[in-house]
Amino acid sequence: MSNIIIKDFVRKLHVCALRLRAKNILYLSSANLSIIVAPHPDDEVFGCCGLMQRLIAQGKRVELIIMTGGGKSHAGCCDIDESELIRQRRQLTIRAAKEYGLSQEYIHFLDYPDGGVLESDSQTDKLSSLIHKIVDGQNDVSVFYPHKNGEGWSDHVTTSNIVSHLFDKICPNAKQYEYCVWFWFYNCWKIDWKQACLVKMNKKEHAVKLKAIDVYIEPKAPCGKPWSGVLPPVFLWANKWDKELYFRVK
Repeated sequence: MSNIIIKDFVRKLHVCALRLRAKNILYLSSANLSIIVAPHPDDEVFGCCGLMQRLIAQGKRVELIIMTGGGKSHAGCCDIDESELIRQRRQLTIRAAKEYGLSQEYIHFLDYPDGGVLESDSQTDKLSSLIHKIVDGQNDVSVFYPHKNGEGWSDHVTTSNIVSHLFDKICPNAKQYEYCVWFWFYNCWKIDWKQACLVKMNKKEHAVKLKAIDVYIEPKAPCGKPWSGVLPPVFLWANKWDKELYFRVK
């Protein structure tokens, strides 16, 4: 048995253990305004598609902020221009949003470099201004960003730190939550289950999430690989669960 097969088997066992632990967690309560912040185009669907559908159906306002264009998804793969990758991936974000019911006016694209999200970047000032504009005196606000200990990718961790710090200043009463994307793939054991919340999708919501995922992973670039890059099968399997796990941070 190859090392890859063994690692995938262990990862699946880990995911199953996490799912069993999360099975009886309470539902996530909703706010009038929810802001989803994704490091790359597709993280919002993997982590929060069920939640966003539920909020939109309840008449709540959802705003989506994408930090990077995901322009490094084909690094070391082919000679596709990075600007074209960004353009294509942003179009996929808009198409996926149509599946789960989010209008384009509520989608905001920033220009942090893929693989190089830093708080010192000038984009942080733009993000701060955008948050001020979106919140605009609202009191019932929730913000969602990737899990700080379980995501593995630096862009995910740095995004969480930047957003958390900005909301502490701009909207200190906002509820802050972490969502899970690569959390399922990496060996994360530092988990505060006391703060965990669950969104249990119905069949329709789950089917919509699967369609939105397909919007990202099915279209192929000229090289024959998805615009978003090739994602590990175990990662895709884990994120196609009919539930979404969140952690209340504040």
